[in-house]
Amino acid sequence: MASISFNDTIFAQEALNAFNAALSPISAFSRNISSEARNKGDAIVVPFISALTATTFNATSANYQTGGGAVTSNTVNLNQHNIVTMDLTDIQVANSSGARFDAIAAQAGRALAAKVLENIWKVITTSNYGAASVTTSEANYTLAQIIAFRKQLSLNNVPLDMVSCFFNPVVGAALLGSSNVLQAYALGDNTAVRTGSLGKLVGFDTYETNILPTASTSLVSFAAHPDSINLAMRYLAPQDTSMYLAAEQVSAPNGITMGYRRSFDPAKGIHYGAFECFYGVATGLTLGLVLGTKP
Repeated sequence: MASISFNDTIFAQEALNAFNAALSPISAFSRNISSEARNKGDAIVVPFISALTATTFNATSANYQTGGGAVTSNTVNLNQHNIVTMDLTDIQVANSSGARFDAIAAQAGRALAAKVLENIWKVITTSNYGAASVTTSEANYTLAQIIAFRKQLSLNNVPLDMVSCFFNPVVGAALLGSSNVLQAYALGDNTAVRTGSLGKLVGFDTYETNILPTASTSLVSFAAHPDSINLAMRYLAPQDTSMYLAAEQVSAPNGITMGYRRSFDPAKGIHYGAFECFYGVATGLTLGLVLGTKP
């Protein structure tokens, strides 16, 4: 690789595209994401709106200047730092094409996103959000369980227009094969059958993920309002870039940001590359997320 032109911009962009696509579920949550640089231990304030109530106007009590409701905020510490590393020897570079490098970058981006999501999902516990609203085997999932989520969130006074539903692949397969979805296909809604994506169910955006934590809660699905989980993400800049051939941030228009570093060991003839994500996650509105577990 030392003797060829290595395009860091294209390489990093390939990783970012895969990273951003795999992290699409975080768009369902309140977040403060930026390409600006921060340090470990920094705290980011993530705002969200608490419930507002209506009242009857009374001209004698200055209703227009009466407090009510609030913009609440949650302090999220930047304490999560995940990294994917790779190495390429001179021989591997000599026997590979640029297209092969792009594939390596995309794989690294997906692997990093999976680790980030895995850590985000760790906050979804019964101690944070209460006992499961639905407990049934994964193969038994139909629209009835999603409707049960909707009912519980409504009882919690959670606005339903922004809620998303998440489930593991076994639950996703059960929903794809449920009679309700098949009947919708017969009526002309062929999104699920053609694309394998369930799209919206009972008004909820849906996401499939195969990394839900099961060790403590046997979690197989959940439905969540954006304010139930708060996220922050920033770029972690190296203190000294003199040892790197490349050290840069790579950001998508939506603010999702990765760090990219590349260095070369001339004694070994090996290039080392690393993609990293620097972020934090915190529990938000505890009534805004309901869990589905298996027995």
